[in-house]
Amino acid sequence: MIAMLTITIITLICATSLYVISQDSTATTQTTAWQQALAGAEAAVDHGINALNTGVWTNVTGNNDNWYTVTGSLPTSKPRGGSTANAVPGNDNYNYYFPPSLSLQGEACNSVSMWVTIDNANLPLDTNGNQAYRIRGTGQVGAPGPRRVSNQKMDNDLRKISLIYDRLSGAAVTGGQPMATRRIEVVVVPTAQSMWVRGLLAQHQIQMSGGGWIDSFDSSSGFKSTNGLYDVTKRQSHGDIATNDSVSADLKTFSDLRNTYVYGSIQYSGPAIKNITNVQGTVSTPFATDIPIPADPSWASGTYTTVAAGNPGTLNPGTKSHPALYKMTGNFTVPGGNVLNIPAINPGTDNNYVTLWVKGSFTISGSGYVNQGANVHVTYYLDGDVTVSGSAFLQAGTAYASNNQMIAVGTGNTTPTLTVSGSGNYIGTIWAPIYGITVSGTANLSGAFIGNNINISGGASVHYDEALKNLIEGNSTGNFAFASWFEDNSDPARGIIY
Repeated sequence: MIAMLTITIITLICATSLYVISQDSTATTQTTAWQQALAGAEAAVDHGINALNTGVWTNVTGNNDNWYTVTGSLPTSKPRGGSTANAVPGNDNYNYYFPPSLSLQGEACNSVSMWVTIDNANLPLDTNGNQAYRIRGTGQVGAPGPRRVSNQKMDNDLRKISLIYDRLSGAAVTGGQPMATRRIEVVVVPTAQSMWVRGLLAQHQIQMSGGGWIDSFDSSSGFKSTNGLYDVTKRQSHGDIATNDSVSADLKTFSDLRNTYVYGSIQYSGPAIKNITNVQGTVSTPFATDIPIPADPSWASGTYTTVAAGNPGTLNPGTKSHPALYKMTGNFTVPGGNVLNIPAINPGTDNNYVTLWVKGSFTISGSGYVNQGANVHVTYYLDGDVTVSGSAFLQAGTAYASNNQMIAVGTGNTTPTLTVSGSGNYIGTIWAPIYGITVSGTANLSGAFIGNNINISGGASVHYDEALKNLIEGNSTGNFAFASWFEDNSDPARGIIY
C-alpha cells in the first residue's frame, strides 16, 4: 500500500511537472512567433516606403517580382489578383506586394511571410498639392506546437494567436498550424529636403589637412554673418561632414582630418576616420544617404543660344520665369587677363537668371575670372573636368551661395576631376557626386559641397552657409516621413474592426 501510494504521488508530481513544462513551452513558442511576426510587419512597411521613395514597382529585387494594383477597397486578408502596378495608387485602387520571406533563427518558426498594401485612404492633399499614403504591413509566422492556448491568460488575450481560424479572414488556418499575425498601419506624408543640409557630403573618403577648418555661418542673419558674408567673429558650429564610405573609391586611402578643426559633427560609414581630435561636435556611425546624381539639361531646340568654345566674353541673364540658356559644345576657357562678364539686366532686383551648359572641360586660370553682377543667379552644367585657379569668381555686392550653383555631371567621363586652387574665394554650391574634388592653396569656400572623394589641403577652409537648408528648388531630395504609426489589433472574424 505504501509503495502504491508513493508511486501515485510521484506520478502526479511528474504529470503536473510535464503539464507546467508543456504550457511554458507553448507560451515561449507563441511569444517568439508573436515577436517574429512584428519583424515581418515592420519589414513589409519598409518595402512600401521604399517603393514610394524610389518609384520602382516592377522587377523590384531583380527576380521579376512586381507590385500589383487592384481596384476597390483594402481586403481584410491577403490581397489577390489585379494587374502589374506602374505608379502610385489613386483614389479607387490600392497596390500590394509580397516581399521575399525573412529567414530567422529562434525558438519558433524559421521563416516569416509578409505582404504590404498602399492606398491613399482618400487623404487630402497637403498645401503643396502632394498626396499622403496609408501603408499596411502584415507579418505572419507559424507557431509550432499544439493548437491550444498557454496557461498565461494575459498573454493569450494580448497576442491573439490564431489556433484554428485566421482572425483576419475567418477561414481555417493554413495546414491547421497555429499562426501569429501582426499588422502595422502607418500614414506617410511627402517631404522635400534640401541636399545642402551640411557643409561637406562625400560618397567616399574626405581628407583635410594644412591647418584649415570647416565651420558655418548664416547669410540670412545679421547675427551670424556680416552683410551676408562669412565673418569669423560670428562663427557658428554647424559645419557638419558626412560620408557614405570613408574609404576612397580606389580603396587606397582613408578619411583623415589631420591638423583640421571641424566646428560641427561627423557622420560616416566604413573604417574609422583618422585624427578626429579637433572635432568640436559629435562623431557617429553608421551613416547612409542617397546622393542624387545630376543629369544634363533636356532643352528643346530653339530655347537656348549656342556659344563658341573658349570665353563668350559676356552672358546676359534672363528672368526667373525665362532664364537665359547658353550651350557650349566645346571647352570653356578663361585664361589669365581675361574676364567673363555676367551683368544684371534688372539692377536692384533679384530677377536675373542665366544657365551655361558646357559639354567640354571648364577652365579658369591665372588672373582670369568670372565677374558676376549683384543679384545675378548663375547655374553651370559641366560635363568635363573642372579646373579653377586664382580669384576665379567675383560676385558684386552681397554674395549668396544660392546665387552660384555648379552642377558637375561628368557625362562620358568615368573618373572626372574638379580642382580648385589659389587664394580666391568661391561662394556657391558644388554638386559633383561622381567627381574627385581637390581644393588646395588658401582659398575660402563658402556654401556647401558634394563630391565622390574630397581632398582639401594647403590651409583652405570651408564655411557652410546654413541658409542653404531652405534651398530646395531644383536641388532637393524627395522622401516620405511617418505621420502616424499604430498596430492594428482588429479581429474581423469576431467583428472587432478598428
